[in-house]
Amino acid sequence: MKKFLLSCNVQINSIIIALLMAMAFQPAVATQIEFTGGSVLQNDGGVGVTNNSNVFQNVASYTEQGFKFEFLFDSAAPSAFASIIGDYYSTGNDVVHWHWTGGGFGEVTEVRVSKVDGTTFDLGGFRVSTNTSSGGGFSSGTELVSINTSKASSIFNVDSDNWGLGSGPDPLISINPSNSLFDDIAWFSFTNDQNSTAVGMGLDNFFLDEPGDPNGTDPTNPTNIPEPTSFALLFLGLAGLVFARRKIT
Repeated sequence: MKKFLLSCNVQINSIIIALLMAMAFQPAVATQIEFTGGSVLQNDGGVGVTNNSNVFQNVASYTEQGFKFEFLFDSAAPSAFASIIGDYYSTGNDVVHWHWTGGGFGEVTEVRVSKVDGTTFDLGGFRVSTNTSSGGGFSSGTELVSINTSKASSIFNVDSDNWGLGSGPDPLISINPSNSLFDDIAWFSFTNDQNSTAVGMGLDNFFLDEPGDPNGTDPTNPTNIPEPTSFALLFLGLAGLVFARRKIT
C-alpha cells in the first residue's frame, strides 16, 4: 500500500509540474487594435462603425475593445480632413490618419489614447503607416513626432514613413518590455515637435495590454513570442514544494 501511495504521489506531482510549466510559458497576450469594427464619433455628432471599406472624416474620437482614441484640435471647428478613420488608403485595411496643425491640411495638436474605464494599461507597440512632411508623398526624415505617456513627455520620435500603406517601410515600433515609461500608464499620445516638418500621420495595429501589470513590467509582445510571465515564478515556487514533499515522503 505504501508503494502504491508513493507511486500515486509521484504521478500527481508530475502532472502538477507539467501543468505549471504549460502555464508559465504561455505566449504573452496583447489586445490588438486594428481600427476595424470599432465605433466612430464625429465632431458634428455623426456616428459609424469601421468595416475595412468606409472612411470617416471629421472624427472626434474612436473606440475599440475598451480603448478610446481622441483627437485634440487648436480650432473649435476643425476641417473635416483633419482627422480620419477607416480605409483611407484604399487598401482594404482600416487605419487612423490625421493632419497636424500648421501643415495646411488640418488642425490636430495631439492624439491621445486611454482606456474607457480609466484603468491603466501597457503599450507594447504599433505600426506606422504615414509620417511625412509631404502631403500624399515621401518623408524627408525631418518629421519629429513625439510619443508621450502619463509618466513622461517626448520619450522618443516616431520613425518617418512615406504616405500610405506599402509605399514605405511601414515600420513596426516595438516597446522594450523593460521600459517602465510604457507600463501601467493612464494614457499615451502623439504630438508634433516644434521643429518638426511633419504634416500627416497615420498608424495601424496597436498592441495594448489588457490590465496594467501591478509589478510595473510589460508582459505583451507584438511578435507573440512566448516569454516568462508571473506564472513562471509561481511554477518555480510550487515545483520546489513538490520536490520537498517527495523528499520527505
